[in-house]
Amino acid sequence: RANWVAMSDSTNDAVVESASSSSSRNKKISYGTNIKLPMDLIMKIFKRVPAEILASLCVSKPLASIIRDRDFKKLFLAESSTRPGREVSVATYHRLHPSLRRKNNSSWLHSLICYESYRFGRSTLMVYNSSTRSSTTLPDFDKPKDIFKHMLGYDPVDGVYKVLCMKSRNAFGMPPEVPKRFFEVLTLGDDDSSWRMIQDSPPCMPFNSHICIDGVLYYDAYIVDQGLEKEAAVMSFDLRSEQFGLIKGPCDCLLVKKTTLLARYEGKLAIISIEISANGDMVLWVLEDAVKHKWAKKVFVFPSLWKSLLQCRLNSHRFLNITDAGEFILVPRFSLTPPSYVMCYDSKTQRVRKVVIEGLPEHNLRGRNQAFCSLYYLFYTQAESLMFL
Repeated sequence: RANWVAMSDSTNDAVVESASSSSSRNKKISYGTNIKLPMDLIMKIFKRVPAEILASLCVSKPLASIIRDRDFKKLFLAESSTRPGREVSVATYHRLHPSLRRKNNSSWLHSLICYESYRFGRSTLMVYNSSTRSSTTLPDFDKPKDIFKHMLGYDPVDGVYKVLCMKSRNAFGMPPEVPKRFFEVLTLGDDDSSWRMIQDSPPCMPFNSHICIDGVLYYDAYIVDQGLEKEAAVMSFDLRSEQFGLIKGPCDCLLVKKTTLLARYEGKLAIISIEISANGDMVLWVLEDAVKHKWAKKVFVFPSLWKSLLQCRLNSHRFLNITDAGEFILVPRFSLTPPSYVMCYDSKTQRVRKVVIEGLPEHNLRGRNQAFCSLYYLFYTQAESLMFL
C-alpha cells in the first residue's frame, strides 16, 4: 500500500514522496523514495481515483492544493461522468433524530443532495455529498420563518455549484393577496457564503420539478398575476449570468399537475409524463428551440417483457429520471414489501433490466402507519462531485 505524504508546490513539476510500511509484532520495515512526476501526469492519475479516496488524501496540504483546485474538480467531474458504475441513493426517515422532520423539498445534482430540515422551530437547508460522505448546513436566511423552495445547480464554466431559493411571506395556497415573492442565490464553497437577492424576480411560483442542464436551471411554475395563477410554463435561470427566462410548455402537456417531470433527454430539456397508461405507453416532449418555444413529441411503448419483471401493475409505477445513456428509470409508487427495486429501460435497444435495492432496514421500508414506504426520494448519481463541504 502506498501512502502519498508530501508534494512540492512547483508549477510544472511535483516531487512526490511514496512510503510503504508493514509491521509484524515488534518488527517494522519502512522505505521511501523520491519520484519526480509532471503535474499533468499526476492530475491524469488522480482524476481516475474515487472521490472518497481523494478526500482522504487532503490531509496533505500539497495534495489538497491539487485536489481542491477548481480546474482539477472540473476535470474530475467530466471523467467521473463517463464511468459505468453509478449510484442510487434512497432517502429514508431517521427515527433516531425526530427533530429532523420529513420535508417534501429536496434537490440533487451529481453526488450532492440538498434538502430542507426542521430544527428547533425553524427550517434550514443542508447539503450532503454522497461521494465524500461530508455534509454542511447552509447559512440562515434573514427571515427564517419564510416558506421557501430551493433548487441545486452547477455552472460548468466557472465550475461552481449554486442554490437558488424562492421565498414567500405567505403560505402556499393562500391567495387573498399577492404574496411578496423573491429569489435568493448562494454559491457553495465561497469564502463569503451568503445569500444574494436576485433583482427583478419573475412573478411565478415554482411547483413540482426542476433540472440543471449545461449551466441552466429549468423548473416548472405557475405565472402569477394579480394573485391569480394564469398559466403554467417552464422557467429558466442561467447560473452564470443569474438571469431568468420563460419557455412556454407544449400545448398538449399538463404542466405542474404532478403528472410531469423535467428531465434531460439526449442532452436537451424534456418533459416526461410520469403517468404510464395501462397498455404501456409513455409520452415525452423534447425542447427543440427555447426562443420559439418549439417542442417535439415522442411516444414510447414498453415491451411485454415488463410484465414478467414487475411486482405490481405497470401503471402503478412512475418515472424517476433518464440517464445520460438514454435509459429510463422507473420505480414503483409504493413498496408494500421488501425488496425494493427500480426498472431500467433502454429506448434504443428495447432492453429491460431490474435492479433490486438491498440493505434498507425493515423499519425504514414501512411508513408511519407500518403499511408502506414511498420511494419518491431516490437520487440517481450520474457523476461524482469533489465539492468539499
